[in-house]
Amino acid sequence: MEPITPARTVAICCLVLLVATAAVPGGVAATTPDPTEGTADPSDGTADREVGPLTECFAGDGYPLAIGDPPATIDALVHVSVLTDPAAGDEFGVELAGTLEGEPVVTLAAGVRLNAPGLIATGIDPFAAFDLLYAYELRLSMFDGGIDDTAYDEDRPPVGSAAGAVPC
Repeated sequence: MEPITPARTVAICCLVLLVATAAVPGGVAATTPDPTEGTADPSDGTADREVGPLTECFAGDGYPLAIGDPPATIDALVHVSVLTDPAAGDEFGVELAGTLEGEPVVTLAAGVRLNAPGLIATGIDPFAAFDLLYAYELRLSMFDGGIDDTAYDEDRPPVGSAAGAVPC
């Protein structure tokens, strides 16, 4: 089995993010809701949730995506400003936060920020034109008091490359 190179890792991440952005509702065109379609009743807990910034890794707002119904939910922000609005941060990535009964369990931010577009044009080392954005947190609050450490935080990207890393 071949080792996974940083270039292959970045290529796979970009492909996954492209597929994810294609699935983001409202990311391409806004539509008028059909009054004949069923709408969620806010009293039953299934109303649309507002998804705000989940980490401090990304400068742009991103495209929100709410998955699941309480008590178990995943909130996501997909950032594609490098493709849609470079003035908003030149970023490409995703923020995800999984919660159980309102308590955060896992939070992940992963992506890249274009910091030197001239390096892409030269072709010498195009990966050096990006900074890696990464943050991960696992919090098992249900074990508070039962074990010593119920949280794990990591802000170093799991891959190494010519790209720099931005602390989140």
